[in-house]
Amino acid sequence: MNRIKLIGVDLDGTVLDAEKKISEKNKEVFARCRERGIYVVPVTGRPYSGIYDEHINVMKCDYTINTNGAAVMDVKSGRRIISHTMDVKTSFEVMDALQKYDCYYGVFFDGFGYLKEKHIEREKRNHINTPIYDYILKTRRTLNDYYDFIQNAGECDNIYVIAKNSGVRGEICEVIKDIKNICFTCSDYNDVEIGGNCSKGATLLELAGYLNIEPSEIMAVGDSGNDINMLEAAGFSVAMENASDEVKNVSDYVTKSNEENGVAYAVEKFVL
Repeated sequence: MNRIKLIGVDLDGTVLDAEKKISEKNKEVFARCRERGIYVVPVTGRPYSGIYDEHINVMKCDYTINTNGAAVMDVKSGRRIISHTMDVKTSFEVMDALQKYDCYYGVFFDGFGYLKEKHIEREKRNHINTPIYDYILKTRRTLNDYYDFIQNAGECDNIYVIAKNSGVRGEICEVIKDIKNICFTCSDYNDVEIGGNCSKGATLLELAGYLNIEPSEIMAVGDSGNDINMLEAAGFSVAMENASDEVKNVSDYVTKSNEENGVAYAVEKFVL
């Protein structure tokens, strides 16, 4: 294995524990990576508002990859240095296709998720007294008309769909698969995350090129379906013990779970 210069790390279910915290052991390992000049980059489906200062400070990161590859942010300047969005025509085509299904959706743009008020309230009710509740408060904004919003913005990062159940999700995936210039993935049993022609993996490679790092010098760590293309793109891939079998099957190594400092264990074993 080549010397690793960049570690792309998913957040939820990977570096974050059940309380959405980063363990002391993971913090220690990230600090050691920083000392050695190794980039640690959060690669997440979260918008930029969902990566808190505590995550950035603890992970010692200079860059973040957000919304499943739609954006790369330069942390120091707060500037978006790589962008992959859906244009108005494609966004409208996706939303038109969703109309006949039992689902609701939100539009992600410029670091936040925009949903109708009733859907934000629904998410808050579903996650009250959980760590996700604060995440919803920090990342969600109210929106009345998705079409007007996207028309005025001229683009969007992602359309995030919550289907009634996995069966409806499957029907939605079947219908949208023929829409051009989109990439979609699923990270839960009833969600579909629809973005422009981008993915976690493709954007991770693009950032690596920007930093003059070869794919063989990248380690990727993840646990969910939206991490698969990132794991396949990296020179060395690590699945969490709590990952699905699909994720484990495409990975070079299976580490401990996110509750057992699995990221730190893998980084110490293969990088440090």
